[in-house]
Amino acid sequence: MNHTLFKIIASREDISDYLFHFTKGSNAFDSLLSIIKDSQLRDIKNNGVICFTEAPITLLANMFNIFNNYPEPLYAPYGIAIKKEHLFQLGARPVIYGTIEEKDILPESFKWRFEEYIPNVKDFTWLREWRLKSNLIDLTKENCFIITKTQEEYESIAFNDDCIGDIDFDGCVDNGQFLGTAIGYFERGFKGISIENIVEFNKLSKNEVKKIIDEQNFNDTVGRNLGSFIW
Repeated sequence: MNHTLFKIIASREDISDYLFHFTKGSNAFDSLLSIIKDSQLRDIKNNGVICFTEAPITLLANMFNIFNNYPEPLYAPYGIAIKKEHLFQLGARPVIYGTIEEKDILPESFKWRFEEYIPNVKDFTWLREWRLKSNLIDLTKENCFIITKTQEEYESIAFNDDCIGDIDFDGCVDNGQFLGTAIGYFERGFKGISIENIVEFNKLSKNEVKKIIDEQNFNDTVGRNLGSFIW
């Protein structure tokens, strides 16, 4: 094992263990819901690739603030994080930035990774993009975590209605009828974090984010009021 390499990676906040796929547009939250419901990340535009950024989420809050000024933001604070090592094993690779002339001399098997770069004119190097030549990736609660704008949004997704466990009833008898409420306990379906939390806790470091994710347990539950009833 290259211990120096691990020390360098741990010391640099701009290097992430994860690759991130963010949704876009005014319906970005709904797009994330659809991804989670299907448990799949798809190449919906039929580009032949699924795209990711290597830029750590701990450094992206200001970028999302910029995009938030547009009615159809290019990227929104809703997405999926997948381990870089896992995606590399599936075939994901960093984008190759260069001139069109350089693309022409690339072997055909490399051209799916190419993105044109023209300084101060066409520059997407800030994306630090990776691509996977595939139509879809199957998602499991073990191989990814979710990112949302707010903590409330995260909890609404992580503890969703499909993961209901126990139900508790509480109430009293009045005129021979039982009046009560039902509390449902929902299990965690996905690990994750919100951009709101990253900012609130003074721009969490990547190690602090990792600790938050690692401490989340799929046996965790949250209680929700299911409503009142008469019996």
